[in-house]
Amino acid sequence: MMWRITTMMLLAAWSVLARAETLRVSDLDVSKVQVLGSIEVEISQGDQNLLLVRADPELLSMRPFYAQGDTLVLGASREHPAEDFSSVKYKLTLVELADLRLSGSGDVFVRPFQVRDFRVTVEGSGDVKIFSLVADTARLNVAGSGDIQLAELTADAVGAMVSGSGDIDIGDITTEDVKATISGSGDVAVKRSHRPVKTAELNVVGNGEIDFAAMAIAAAEINIIGSGDARVGDVEQLQANIIGSGDTYYAGDPQVDSFVLGSGDLNRQR
Repeated sequence: MMWRITTMMLLAAWSVLARAETLRVSDLDVSKVQVLGSIEVEISQGDQNLLLVRADPELLSMRPFYAQGDTLVLGASREHPAEDFSSVKYKLTLVELADLRLSGSGDVFVRPFQVRDFRVTVEGSGDVKIFSLVADTARLNVAGSGDIQLAELTADAVGAMVSGSGDIDIGDITTEDVKATISGSGDVAVKRSHRPVKTAELNVVGNGEIDFAAMAIAAAEINIIGSGDARVGDVEQLQANIIGSGDTYYAGDPQVDSFVLGSGDLNRQR
């Protein structure tokens, strides 16, 4: 339901610009996207690269986008670098999307994509919402207070990193190896896992939390420095190192190798 509502809101925002004009750009040889400022962008996968830009004709004449190598920059103009393009709406179709970077307070909506390797980075307070992603490797990075929401993720290897107070939320995950790192007060969470994970590494520095309680894991390594928490589901082998007052929560009856310096603890969930 959340994704349906989000889609309706995006369509409504696009329709608000009824008296605006739409610029169509098809000569794009790009596989990476950088989004700047507080704009809204919708990205879909298709059989050809196509950009639709909807805005007031005066803003369109400033070309509020440009290509830099294989990267398409949205929300800025080479000729008018100081202009505010927050009212501009972008719809982008790409054959491949290898790297997505959001810098600022914008919102990016990514419809289902199937790629080989994928990286998404949020810098600032903006949000990236991804409906579905199938990839060999997926790297999710947040620096600041922004969020990444991913409804469905299928990848052989997954990496998630938060620096600051932002969050990474994954609905359904299917993977073999996952590594999550938090530096600050952010959170990384998975709601459902469709098969056991071979290896998982959880690192928390600060008071953040990694919640992988929905994951069954063959071998898990947890490292906590500070007052943060880490949670895993049924685990066969567990190595836990805690310095400070952080806690580790786990299920199952694993072989445990632990080191604790401080008031932190290991807690078995029954």
